[in-house]
Amino acid sequence: MTGKSFSKLLIILWAVILIVMTVSLQFRSGIFQVRQSALREMLLKKDRKDAFFIGLRRIIGNNTVQTKVTCEDGDEFTLMERDITTANNPVGNGDLINIDTKQLHLTLYRDGKVFRRYPVAVGEPDTPTPIGEWRIIHKGGNWGNGFGVRWMGLNVPWGVYGIHGTNKPWSIGTRASHGCIRMFNPHVTELYDLVKLGTPVHITGNLRPAVPRADIGRNNTGRDVVYMQFALRKAGFDPGTVDGRFGEKMEQAVQQLQLFYGLTPTGRIRSNEQYLLKLK
Repeated sequence: MTGKSFSKLLIILWAVILIVMTVSLQFRSGIFQVRQSALREMLLKKDRKDAFFIGLRRIIGNNTVQTKVTCEDGDEFTLMERDITTANNPVGNGDLINIDTKQLHLTLYRDGKVFRRYPVAVGEPDTPTPIGEWRIIHKGGNWGNGFGVRWMGLNVPWGVYGIHGTNKPWSIGTRASHGCIRMFNPHVTELYDLVKLGTPVHITGNLRPAVPRADIGRNNTGRDVVYMQFALRKAGFDPGTVDGRFGEKMEQAVQQLQLFYGLTPTGRIRSNEQYLLKLK
């Protein structure tokens, strides 16, 4: 083989190698882009599903995802656990948290018995802690800066309320927050490790009257729904969980009320039903 032939052969071999390498890199890049695109689409779909959480924001960039929440007290927390589905179903360990806004303490019940009790701060009179029957729907923390070290968010439909630590320990045992439940940081850290997503959180105390809408029915949410749910329960008609959501169980309770008083069972609450429930 001549020198020229050998040189041409080397050039051809290098060209083949470069083509193979280029195709391989493009193929791998294509797979990466497809996977990245699929991941982004999955996250965006999940965001659309979770859109009712006011204050949540998802940051997508540099192949990392962070989800943060800013509560009614103005503290920002990074969510570590979030499960919407679990939040709508009881957990299997028999836990229940009761927050007494009169006595200013939080009690964790396990299998019906007092397991832990902590002092807390609750909402000021103008920004009260929401009375009702909620669930823990996300958990997280404000890691490393000395305040708000843990966060347990509640499924209140009109704001971002939760149980969290504080850098104002002197406020514990008072009505000082914008509606959230504050705990000493060591206490909230302990509670965080004890409870799971989906744990029921019942907040008791004086329920502020809410002016009901003139016509309200299935899929409506709000403070007035909580007020109506308590009124239905007091009248002997079970609305289900008092969570500010006008769902199927509440609709059935309204229909039972209407049938009992000879009204058309529309399942909606209007003037007549408000009168019967002593809401007006």
